[in-house]
Amino acid sequence: MLVLGALAAVPAAVSAQEDQVTISATVVDQDGRSVGGGIDVTAQWDGGSANGTTASSGQVLLDVPRGANVSIQIDDDRYVRNSPYIVEDATAESVDVPVATSATADITVRNTDGQPVENARVLLYQYGSNQFVTDQRTGSDGTVTTPAVESRTYRLDVLKSGYYTNRTRVEVQGETNLSATIEQGEVLLTVSVVDDNVEPAEPLDAAVEIPSVATLQTGTDGESATRVPVNTRYDISVTKDGYDRNETRVRVAESSANATITLARTDRIDIDASDRAVVGGRIYFEATDEYGNPATNATVSLDGEVLGRTDDSGELRITPESAGVKNYTIDDGETQSTVTISVFAPGESQTGTPAAAAGVPVCGSPGANTFIVTVDWASPSSMV
Repeated sequence: MLVLGALAAVPAAVSAQEDQVTISATVVDQDGRSVGGGIDVTAQWDGGSANGTTASSGQVLLDVPRGANVSIQIDDDRYVRNSPYIVEDATAESVDVPVATSATADITVRNTDGQPVENARVLLYQYGSNQFVTDQRTGSDGTVTTPAVESRTYRLDVLKSGYYTNRTRVEVQGETNLSATIEQGEVLLTVSVVDDNVEPAEPLDAAVEIPSVATLQTGTDGESATRVPVNTRYDISVTKDGYDRNETRVRVAESSANATITLARTDRIDIDASDRAVVGGRIYFEATDEYGNPATNATVSLDGEVLGRTDDSGELRITPESAGVKNYTIDDGETQSTVTISVFAPGESQTGTPAAAAGVPVCGSPGANTFIVTVDWASPSSMV
């Protein structure tokens, strides 16, 4: 039984070995020639890595999982790659890993007055392929020093808020000194404010705040304009009475820009109902939203008790059961409104405050010993 157990362990070991493959990587220069030994090479994949150093032939053997996507990078003072070399779906194979001689660049950014520009963004892309390489910010002296990059031609982009972008083609070889000049500029920004919840969209006379630039007031056409620095993002705030505040981020590039900002009316419920009613009669509620549309399925309640919900027309009819001043609340789930209705007892004079609300017993009230009767003297049949 012990022998059988030992034999059973062999296939697992064999299987583990079969799951590994060896990549024979040769580090070569841009002409395809081996760069020799002593170059540290790292292979990485999801969940692991392997390291090695090239022999005098420029070759290194890397054991990696079969089928893995492997990223190969080098670490050397003489040679560099701007991006890892990728081996997809790894098998036992030989690959050439191209490298270039290492170089750096000191890049100084100045304005049109020759003064250094701090916090300018400096980007390098490989010329032709536009492959991104570096993204740095200038210091107080307006300068950045790139990390080690391949000796080659690059596209250099220099950007800063309020300045036009400077884009140039540069050569980086060995230790290179470069300079770039950027110019300040402004363009026209037109802001349009509309309410697009109606058809057609309605221009609005609103207040427009552009921080650190201007506070504008749109006219009846809903528009206002001002000049703003180029290549800048602006958090524009728009306000108008009866409307929700809108804060919108607008990016202005290097040409005149238009920004349309929409406002929506603040949620509200308008209630159309008589301010007086009689016990046993009907109260008709008609509820509409801020745009005059029916407020459907809104609850109508009295003292916390739901009496019903509005229909598809925003309407509800209820029958008051007692006299007094009643505060009915209509709630559509987003906002609510209250309407006050004076409910009078049958025959009670519908002027002033209902007797029940004033503390006077009326006919039908518990403990009532006084009858309040309204007599229409012009109609003898109404006399009692």
